[in-house]
Amino acid sequence: MDKQQVQRIIILALVVLSIAFPLAFTENIYILHVMTTAFIFIIAINGLNILAGFTGQLSLAHAGFFAIGAYSLGILTTKYDMPYWISFFLAIVLTAVIGLFLGIFALRTKEHFFAIYTLIIGFLIYLVINTWDEMTGGIRGLIGIPLPDAIGPITFDTPLSMYYLVLVFMLLSVFVARRIVHSLLGRTFISIRNSEELAQTIGINTALNKLYAFVISVVFAALSGVLYASFNRFLGPEIANLPMVFNFLMY
Repeated sequence: MDKQQVQRIIILALVVLSIAFPLAFTENIYILHVMTTAFIFIIAINGLNILAGFTGQLSLAHAGFFAIGAYSLGILTTKYDMPYWISFFLAIVLTAVIGLFLGIFALRTKEHFFAIYTLIIGFLIYLVINTWDEMTGGIRGLIGIPLPDAIGPITFDTPLSMYYLVLVFMLLSVFVARRIVHSLLGRTFISIRNSEELAQTIGINTALNKLYAFVISVVFAALSGVLYASFNRFLGPEIANLPMVFNFLMY
């Protein structure tokens, strides 16, 4: 049995374990809450890993984009009464557009200057959320975020159903991240990480590819944020603050 076959068996075992896990804790809501939150953070970390781990660009604004995704969903559903799933996708698109705009300027810097620049971006996002009281609720937070609308006969009004919804998105994010990493685009990211100068000499547009990696990481952060908002149904500005940034780095 080669290494690749062993990896596939391990992955399949973990997927089966994740599906069966709640059956042992159907009465323990706390355990389900912890595991669902962990899955949400895994989605965000997949995005950060594509940018920092495979492209070598350490972004400290990841929590800020996580918060933009979460608050976009919350604002669209609570203040504009938009249907949940439309708000879900609009929140991700809006965050991606903001990330694209900010990434164009952030990626003009390199190495520790890039990290410092994105740290400032993340802190500015936190300040906007904390002070824009009439839109975000300010320090009081945003409450009353609805649960996801039913999809046919499938509803999401219990902790168990939310667990499985988040699990589906988490597995999808792992699959997509893995496909990206093992594609030509992923190899391009790795070549930039290993030596940006060498990548340029063989004809790689490093600026454009770093922007691709940045936007992809933002999309993962936004997806994680909207699921976090849906699951917790309350948002506070602390999700964009510096401790959340370093939590993501630690994870």
